[in-house]
Order: sequence, then C-alpha cells, then structure tokens
Amino acid sequence: MITWPQLAAAEPRLAELEEAVRLEAASVETDPMWSFSIYWSRTLRPAIKPLVGWERDTGAAPQLHTEEAWHAAISYLIGLLPAGEGLWAS
Repeated sequence: MITWPQLAAAEPRLAELEEAVRLEAASVETDPMWSFSIYWSRTLRPAIKPLVGWERDTGAAPQLHTEEAWHAAISYLIGLLPAGEGLWAS
C-alpha cells in the first residue's frame, strides 16, 4: 500500500498541493457559501489529475500512475478538509 509520504517523495508537487488544500480547509470555516463539490470539480481534481493516477505521464515514477496512488492521494487530501466533506469524491 502506497502512503502519502511515499507519494510526496516521488512527486514533490504534491506537497504544494497539500499546502493549498490546508489553506482551503482553513477558509471553509469562514465561508458559508463554500462547496466541496465546486472545490473538488474546479480546483482539487484538476490539480491532482496530472500528478497521480491514470492521466499522469509515468516518467520516472510509474508507481504514481496507478489507481492505488490516486485513491491514496485523494483520501489524504480530502481528509485535510473539514469532517463530512468529500465523502463521495473519486
């Protein structure tokens, strides 16, 4: 099973994405109009697709071009958001 530290070590841009998600999570508390669905479809999903999963160019890290890597990454990043958000993301 691939872990977030392994993913981030293989793809350093994931650490930048993690920081962006942490900043977004902090803003959720003060924005009553925030929507996980909008954030997922317009921001997070497009940002992660070129980094892990089926659409990634395998390059030097073929382990990132897997379903396992995709699910590990989105599970970790969505877990940074407030509880109850993102239960249906895939």
